[in-house]
Amino acid sequence: MEALLDKGLLELGISLSAAQQKQLETYWSELALWNGKYGLVNASGEALVIKHFLDSLSAVPLLKTMTFDTACDVGSGGGFPGLVLAVAFPDKKFTLIERSGKKALFLANTAVMMHASNVEVKSEDADLVKEQFDLVLFRALGQFNQYFPTLYRLTASGGHLFAFKGRQEEIQHEIQSLAAEIQDKTEIRSAHVPFLEDERNFVIIKR
Repeated sequence: MEALLDKGLLELGISLSAAQQKQLETYWSELALWNGKYGLVNASGEALVIKHFLDSLSAVPLLKTMTFDTACDVGSGGGFPGLVLAVAFPDKKFTLIERSGKKALFLANTAVMMHASNVEVKSEDADLVKEQFDLVLFRALGQFNQYFPTLYRLTASGGHLFAFKGRQEEIQHEIQSLAAEIQDKTEIRSAHVPFLEDERNFVIIKR
């Protein structure tokens, strides 16, 4: 894991401290220990590093250009991208929303093991969360028209909804289902994930 992750970080231009790298190693170890029991991610070995760790980290260069103090990861599952990004941005507060009790328990325990004091886990449906956040992240959650009202409500005024998505052709189709005023505030940015052949894009919607 370490060699491939280091190469990916170098390609992305991301520099992590020894303590941050140790946090990611702890996360990896906990995933390896509990994935079989909890069904957290459908990947292992190099595929886990590329499709989950590096995919999550690919947003770091762009997020560094954006202003935010609070972020939430909706439908966090095994912790991607929220738990990884919490390591990359230790000065920001990350809330991981996961309605599955067993997955939320894994996230909470892993955050403690990682000494990720900037992470809070909410074991509930996103519809029930009352807070708003500067940055609302989601990845592999589904199409916009399924969850957009909830995601947009969670986004604070002046904040951003930030989605990890695949092919631009499919994204354009999803965006067309949104109101015209929302489409006008939507931006698609190409994502570069080291060693991944599949097309990846970010969708950013201003609140």
